[in-house]
Formats: sequence, structure tokens, C-alpha cells
Amino acid sequence: MMATTGRLVAPGTTRPAIALRALVIALPCLALALAIPQVPHWFVLVSVPLSAAAWARTPDHAVGIVPLVLVAGWWAAHGVVDWRVLVVAVLLLGAHLSAVLLSYGPGTLPVDPRLVRLWLRRALLALVPAPVAWLSVRGIDPALAPSWLWLAAASATAALLLATARLTRSGSSS
Repeated sequence: MMATTGRLVAPGTTRPAIALRALVIALPCLALALAIPQVPHWFVLVSVPLSAAAWARTPDHAVGIVPLVLVAGWWAAHGVVDWRVLVVAVLLLGAHLSAVLLSYGPGTLPVDPRLVRLWLRRALLALVPAPVAWLSVRGIDPALAPSWLWLAAASATAALLLATARLTRSGSSS
């Protein structure tokens, strides 16, 4: 059992690990702050920083989905389709990338530059569809689009993401 010493950072934690933890907390909060002057509900304002802090503490835990879903959900629920949505996508992906890099080992382990480059390339590839999707959504007239279109698009996207995850998963079990 580990005794708590009241320290914010464990002894021996590297500066890159501290910076990555700070990004995991700050980037979702920044993505939510882009909503100003419209102020999100108090629950979202409290939950995003708390869940992001929990995510920074344990970057490989499922709690990481909470700040991402809260921020993305807030933006989706308010139907904002201006340039800020693209910035929000970059910020949320940056938080996810930081957590992925943190999950490779304890904070005392130096962050491998090759690993950073690998995941940075993957993140940039993940951003490729964002401007295309943004332009497509901006081009759809909500008055002309049938109500089922958004549900069908979300379902197809989820199915494609699951199929991609299945196809790109490592074959360690076979």
C-alpha cells in the first residue's frame, strides 16, 4: 500500500509527463471555453475539468471518455457549425493524444520521441476527415434534410469506426 504524501507530482516524474498531464486537463477545458459568450450548463462546467483531472491522473482509464463526450456533446447539442468546431476537434484530439502517450508508462519513464512522432502522424491522419465533414454539414440545409439523416449518419460513422478498429487491431491473439 502506498502512503499519500500530499504531493501533486510523484518524485521522479519527467517534465514531458507533467506537460502531457497538463494538456489532458487544459485542452478539453479550452475546447469548452470556445463556447463563450454562451455559457454551458453548470454541470458541464464542473464535470469537464473534474473528469479531465481524473483522466490526467489515470490516462488509460475509461474516465477519459467523459470530458470528450461532454464537450463534443455540448457543441453538437447547440448546433454550432462555425470555424470553432474545427478547433474543438483539434483540441479534443490533442487531449486524447496526450493521454495515449501518458498511458505508455509511469511518469518517471521518459517519453520516447519516436513514439511521439508515430502518434502525432496518426493524429494528423485522424484530422483529415474533419474539414470534409465540416464542409459537408455546412452544406446541408437543415430545412431540407430529412430528420432521420443525422441518426443514419451517426450510425454509419459508428459502424465504420468499429469496423476500422476491428481491422486495425493487432493480431496478438492469433
